[in-house]
Amino acid sequence: MTITIRPRYAVFAIALGLAAGASIHLFTPVRVQAQDNLTPGMLFGPLWVGDGQHLELCAANLGEGDIKAVVHFRNTTTGEITAAEEVILTQGGGNCAYYTGQGRVVGMARGDGRASDWVSPSNALISTMSVVNNSDGKTLAAVLGNAKLWLRGL
Repeated sequence: MTITIRPRYAVFAIALGLAAGASIHLFTPVRVQAQDNLTPGMLFGPLWVGDGQHLELCAANLGEGDIKAVVHFRNTTTGEITAAEEVILTQGGGNCAYYTGQGRVVGMARGDGRASDWVSPSNALISTMSVVNNSDGKTLAAVLGNAKLWLRGL
């Protein structure tokens, strides 16, 4: 009777050892290195843009000094990616970039200058992306940007 019990214990011990090894591998923290090619920015959406509507990705710069934002849109319905558009946000002012296609669209803005303002919880740089009716200019939906880090050149 002891001969049949030992293989069960051996199989159980092997399975327990494999599970422990896998959990150590899965739950070990990954070391991350800072990269020199990152630039701060914001991700907006996705928002649905229908017929007779357009998107406005707007930002207000409440900090000191001007910020240059590079904005582009990705339409996940059609696969379209717009060319990068530079938008200058003057100190105490604001500016917008526009998209006129139809579909589910994500807006992306990344910038030069004061990185802390782009990713700061204080939102020194206030940004929104809105769906607006072409006919009456009414805003139908708006989302705030989520702070992200982007690879330069994307």
